[in-house]
Amino acid sequence: MARPSLVDDLLIGRALNDARRRRGLRQSEVAVATGIPLRSLQDYERGRSSVPPARRQKLGEALGLDPLVLGAPVAPAPIAEPLPADEAAWLALYHSLPAWMRALWRRRVPAPVLAQEGA
Repeated sequence: MARPSLVDDLLIGRALNDARRRRGLRQSEVAVATGIPLRSLQDYERGRSSVPPARRQKLGEALGLDPLVLGAPVAPAPIAEPLPADEAAWLALYHSLPAWMRALWRRRVPAPVLAQEGA
């Protein structure tokens, strides 16, 4: 696997920092909970170094982040029925984008609102 780019490091660091602050945690608390040295965690949040895959998983679990935001590999959920050809093409195009671009896309495009029953 290729080394993440500087932009990836910055986006992942921003996601870590935002998630930690939303939960009201200090860097030292996250470092102790995950077993990651404080200095490493500080470097990750500032985008100064890349987060190794094993640590991405630990940080994602500790902060309640979607592993896709951190670029960690996730096994796809089984599909009950095949997608129509046009939807499959759009999905393939989306997954061909770099992880940082998919993260930006998820921030910019709101999730579809499902119709509530009885409304």
